[in-house]
Amino acid sequence: MNVQVRLLQLVVLGGAYGLFVILSQAFPFFPLPHLVLKTTFEFFFTGEIYSHLGITLYETLVGHGIAILGGIAIGVLLGGSRTVGEIFEPIILAAYSVPKIILLPILLMLFGVGLTTKIANATIHGIFPVILNTVVGVREVNQILIKAARSMRASRWQIFSKVYFPSMVLPVFAGIRLGLGFAFLGSLLAEIFEAKVGLGFLVTHYYNTAQISKMLAVILFVFMLVIAINSGMKAIEAHLSRWRGTWTP
Repeated sequence: MNVQVRLLQLVVLGGAYGLFVILSQAFPFFPLPHLVLKTTFEFFFTGEIYSHLGITLYETLVGHGIAILGGIAIGVLLGGSRTVGEIFEPIILAAYSVPKIILLPILLMLFGVGLTTKIANATIHGIFPVILNTVVGVREVNQILIKAARSMRASRWQIFSKVYFPSMVLPVFAGIRLGLGFAFLGSLLAEIFEAKVGLGFLVTHYYNTAQISKMLAVILFVFMLVIAINSGMKAIEAHLSRWRGTWTP
């Protein structure tokens, strides 16, 4: 099965390469694929992109950290109280479906141009998957186990650590994993619209200066970075899944 998956991935990559070749022949401004790859590797070895990468990752991680803390707190509140859930869950779902980029002007008015706005945009993008998956995790907790723990006079901390936490860990982590991608997107979008540093700024800068090869190289760099981050998160999720299987409340 793994061999088949790898072969399909190679076919997709080959198709993407072929599409780039066709585009480069149809549109004179589109560079050949090997030039984009060459520029991407130059970014790696010259270090030209690392300062911008550091800024984007800082915005993403700080924003997503805030999203995790706020998302879990809100999700526990919504999932743990039926009344609160009935009142606020439709509002959360409606807000989740709204494109968050329309809130960027409001963030600019509140925080001005700078890191704070980009971090806030990352937080807004990343918080909703954490909230919704936390709600699912809380509601999936086995009520029989909760009643059994209470009948044995377990403390609130014991009920949380032995009953709630093992049941919630995978759904919450799935939300964190999804939220990280959205937070990264939020940082990039804010940089594209109002920044002088960061990966999103580089894309806009190279486009405006007609350096299409470098623009596509940055996009390819971001693509590879996201794949690497997602692979790492999947490995952590698999480890948590095995750990959860051995947990005995």
